Amino acid sequence: MLMSVIVASGRPTVFTDTDDYFAQGRGAAHALKPLIRAFAHAAKDADEDEAYLQAEADEDHTSMAARSPYYGILLYGANKVGTLWLLAAIQCAVAAWTLFALVRAAVQPKSPAPYLSIMAGVSSATTLPFFAGFAMPDVFASLGATATVALSIYWSAFGRLERVGLILVIAASLWFHTSHVLLEVVLIAATAVALWWFRVAPRTILLRTGVLSLLVVSAAVSDLAYHEVVKFRTGEDLHRPPFLIARVLADGPGRIYLREACAKGSPYVLCRFRFNPLDDSDEILWADDPARGIFNASKVPVRIALENEEKAFVAATIIHHPVSQLLASLSNWSQQLVLIDLAEPLRDPVYYFTSVYWKDTSLPGLIPDGQICLKRPQLCRSRFTILGLEAWHGVVLILASAFLVWRLSRQDVRRTVVQRPPLANDGLAALIASSALILIAIIVNAAVTGVLSGPFARYSARIVWLEPMLALLVLWKAGPGFDVRPAQAYVLGKARLLAARVRRVRN
Repeated sequence: MLMSVIVASGRPTVFTDTDDYFAQGRGAAHALKPLIRAFAHAAKDADEDEAYLQAEADEDHTSMAARSPYYGILLYGANKVGTLWLLAAIQCAVAAWTLFALVRAAVQPKSPAPYLSIMAGVSSATTLPFFAGFAMPDVFASLGATATVALSIYWSAFGRLERVGLILVIAASLWFHTSHVLLEVVLIAATAVALWWFRVAPRTILLRTGVLSLLVVSAAVSDLAYHEVVKFRTGEDLHRPPFLIARVLADGPGRIYLREACAKGSPYVLCRFRFNPLDDSDEILWADDPARGIFNASKVPVRIALENEEKAFVAATIIHHPVSQLLASLSNWSQQLVLIDLAEPLRDPVYYFTSVYWKDTSLPGLIPDGQICLKRPQLCRSRFTILGLEAWHGVVLILASAFLVWRLSRQDVRRTVVQRPPLANDGLAALIASSALILIAIIVNAAVTGVLSGPFARYSARIVWLEPMLALLVLWKAGPGFDVRPAQAYVLGKARLLAARVRRVRN
């Protein structure tokens, strides 16, 4: 079902950051090549090795720490074996299985109908398939949250292999992007509260949250290992762009503090850019024009200096202008919650073939059947329109939200929350806990991305499909929210009366 939407759209898609992930996957493949040769008894290819070494030498180590090499390995390997269609198939399969695990545990269906209907709903009416076909780790933000809810609330419903599968989905999510780690930390705390509220034994709470916490630790260790391996192979440290500096500057308080500090003779490297506009975080980071950009427009020593002074500058901005920064961050959070569209996953692929910079990167070669983009651009674009999808998904979200507010405010739900029955003995209690965690994941995702990076539509669109999915899950498990038995009795009575009349007429 998910793949059918990607096929209908035209092809899997890429993003500018996909080039960085691909480069890291390529570097990892080169590092692992001796092991692969040893096991496969393959001959050494000097020309190919030289190409790898040249590509690695061209990598920008001042920004690569912001991208995960582990997603890069998945991206590079899948593309090497079966193009981006294989990557899309893998991401669709992970999404389909993760949802299957949650539906089976939460609904405990006696037929495939609940799962198939929920999958049909999220495939045809949400953003999920577009992110499953997107060569970026975004889809794993929502899948990691879904697997966390399934594992923590319905632990006893799964066998050993299923638990391992859910743990692998969560680990992949955490290893693939730092923002997913921050989301997971909040979900672990919320999970502990939900389990305690519904009278789960302290030992069980420690077990479940402990497993999730170990996965967070594994993500930190994996990141550290990556840095050390790169330093060992290249002799260079990895660095990341000063995202937080860009955020506080674009928000406004950072610009005010920068002028104040520079007027007092502050040694900030940022002071040399104080006359730039500094009102757009994307331009601050990525513009090549020194009159508008900072990071990309600077040489390596300046980039590293900016990274080194980031913590001090952001902390000083918050100390000097706490109220202004708080209001700006809350504004970004609220904007992120409602800013939802597919402009980035469905960007016209022709852009990557005609851009002065991107046409010389790996992106044109990654786009399946990309050779038609220059010859017949109209056949290269998605068959869906962004505005049309935005309207359709907006209507679905409104209906899903209205239903959830209606159903979760009913008397049986309120009574269950107040009475706090043991989670293991009450299916409605487990559903309430799951619903709370999924809604928290959507809200916290907007906070993490909007406050730390900025309000961009992709960040909310990647996870908001969980709300319609939750509405369908609640509908199957808890019903529409009112007693249907009188209506059923009425319909059955009318049917019997009509049958009796038919028999009389026939007689």
